[in-house]
Amino acid sequence: MSLHFLRSRLLQISITQHSTTYLYFLQNPFLKSISTSSNPNDQPSFTVSYLVHSYGLSEAAAMLVAKKVRIETAEKPDSVLCLFQNYDFDKTHISKLITKCPSLLLVKPDKTLKPKFEFFRDLGLSGPNLAKILCSDPYILKRSLKKDIMPSIDFLRSHISTNENIVFALRRSSRLLQLSFLKRMLSNVSTLETHGVPKSGILKLIMTQSRALMVNPDRFSENIMTIKEMGFNPLKSTFIRAVFVMSGISKSTREAKLEVYRSEGWSENEVVFAFKRQPLCMAISEKKIRKVSDHFVNKMGWKPSVLSKNPALLNLSLEKRIHPRCSVMQILMSEGLVNKDLNLVWVLKLTEKDFMKKFVIKNQEKIPKIQRVYENMIGAVGLEIGSKDLGGIQKL
Repeated sequence: MSLHFLRSRLLQISITQHSTTYLYFLQNPFLKSISTSSNPNDQPSFTVSYLVHSYGLSEAAAMLVAKKVRIETAEKPDSVLCLFQNYDFDKTHISKLITKCPSLLLVKPDKTLKPKFEFFRDLGLSGPNLAKILCSDPYILKRSLKKDIMPSIDFLRSHISTNENIVFALRRSSRLLQLSFLKRMLSNVSTLETHGVPKSGILKLIMTQSRALMVNPDRFSENIMTIKEMGFNPLKSTFIRAVFVMSGISKSTREAKLEVYRSEGWSENEVVFAFKRQPLCMAISEKKIRKVSDHFVNKMGWKPSVLSKNPALLNLSLEKRIHPRCSVMQILMSEGLVNKDLNLVWVLKLTEKDFMKKFVIKNQEKIPKIQRVYENMIGAVGLEIGSKDLGGIQKL
């Protein structure tokens, strides 16, 4: 057989095989995305196509994932997808998980994922609730169940007892499943116990504001000493709120806030007094402090001391609470339906339900428009109500 004949024969076979493969490729849309998977140079396009068709990612998201992982066959990522679906994860959650942690596509689901899902299910976490936690930190699924996740849960159980409490805490912060953070928490919880904070206070912090317990232990101890020196009682709930606020802001930020209050006419003692009554007044932005202070002091004619004695007012929204309620009180005063001795601070602090009942619904027959006015004012921008508008209504 001549060399020329052999070459011609091989070329014919190659063309025939290529034509057959190409025809099958055209007839099967799904295989269109994986038909070139054996060619390393085409792997990114295969990965992108697979993620778009199977995982529902956008092409842009799939291209980003393809830069981090290459899918050679659909077998493993298909099994990962199947496991997610079996544990009631919806497409949105699955897409987020894969986009944030692409390497999950290549794990062995029965070995890496399933034991963790079963553990969380026994804890009381499954479906959308579990998916939401994992989407905030997908790398939980890459951590060791025995060396990281279980010890984290054991730590939580030693302080907050029930699975229900643990689930609540995890839904507030997935960081509780990071052993490195829990080591800090262990040290900081010990500091709180040393300073006489009761278990109920520690429980509240872990369940609702665990971030406060994850700061550097040295800084945490310094904060606790500062709080105690200011006169906070470890047995009171305000102590826990102060711990949360102090853990969330740096010393320089604290000094900057103090300077803002001084510029608004507060003495240092008034700032300390306000912080002791409502620690969250130090967590408010400088812009918000100036805005609320401008309203009450410059437009309403109040003294800064009124605000320092009622720091909770600083947390209220001008657009959603202060302006709408003041507009209602203005209408009621013009009609002689409220007493001038009424405490405006008390009015502003009322719950929405109580305010509606006492001032809106109660006066609807006499002033039919009052509810509409109030609802229209909520969120309105640019309303200015000054001291003249509210006559002699008392501030205190």
